Amino acid sequence: MTPQSDAQEPSKAPSFADTSQRLSDMITGFRLSQMIYVTTKLGIPDLLKNEALTVDALAQATGTHAPSLYRVLRALASVGIFAEDEQSRFAITPLAQQLQAGVPGSQRAKVLVFGEPSRWRSWGEMLYSVTTGEPAFPHLYGMDSWEYVGRNPELNATFNDYMTANTTPQTAAIVESYDFSGIGTLVDVGGGHGILISAILQANPELHGILCDAPHVVTGAVPILEAAGVIDRCEIVPCDFFSSVPADGDIYLLKFIIHDWDNEHALAILKTCRRAMPEHSRLLLIENVIPPGNDPHPGKMTDLHMLVVYGGRERTEAEYKTLLDKASLELKKLTPTQTQLSIIEAVPV
Repeated sequence: MTPQSDAQEPSKAPSFADTSQRLSDMITGFRLSQMIYVTTKLGIPDLLKNEALTVDALAQATGTHAPSLYRVLRALASVGIFAEDEQSRFAITPLAQQLQAGVPGSQRAKVLVFGEPSRWRSWGEMLYSVTTGEPAFPHLYGMDSWEYVGRNPELNATFNDYMTANTTPQTAAIVESYDFSGIGTLVDVGGGHGILISAILQANPELHGILCDAPHVVTGAVPILEAAGVIDRCEIVPCDFFSSVPADGDIYLLKFIIHDWDNEHALAILKTCRRAMPEHSRLLLIENVIPPGNDPHPGKMTDLHMLVVYGGRERTEAEYKTLLDKASLELKKLTPTQTQLSIIEAVPV
């Protein structure tokens, strides 16, 4: 073998045609997300769970216009979501299965939250946020996203389902990455339906838990805590983390809470926790921590959702340190997990 044949060929720069198509796909990506939202909202993935159906049957079941529905399904079939056979029937595919309700790893709730008109319109008003530095959501609806969700029971239920589904695959990585043994009480601040605290309590039988969140949120926690077999070791406490949280915990845990808020409100939450914390306790923030450089990171896109919908932000390690310092908390350690999330540990100073 000659040296020339043994050498690797130099990589070729992408052609204009390649980069042009890639950019075109980025520009028009909103069309695909809306097609996925519409078919998921109509329940078509669930209708196809057991058999392939014609578009007429699907249109009748969903109260839609068959020719128009066909055009959407045909386009989705071209990218692997649904499949059309020779009899013009549509069938489920592995991608479409993830849009069904009640299946492991379902992304149905995520689709319904991100495709929901109030979120969709907020992204459409990104120019307003970039121009003013303010979230587009209250500009559009006259109230913040949290109030809006609280006033819309269906959206509230879907949002909480999404948060539960989003947390479920992350719990194992969090439990594996941090040692919760040897502590007395863990306070899960803004813990939603209790998926994360349930997993931590299951892994640490000696641990006592307190789950606190808004009253309309924690009402959904009982079934999850019961199913996990930890209801007898976990108190459920309605709270407003801007004013008070349960006192005297050994660990205060906040997952995906601080990123929802601007620096002023985030600092207020941290100060509330600091007032409740005894000197020996620890604060754990579980968040995206934005790394330096140009490499992709999910948090960079989530950061823009925080901008247009909530007025919050994802932060770098240095930005978290600055925020914690202002709340009389010292950042002691940052622990990556097997997901994109990191565990930020702080202690009182």
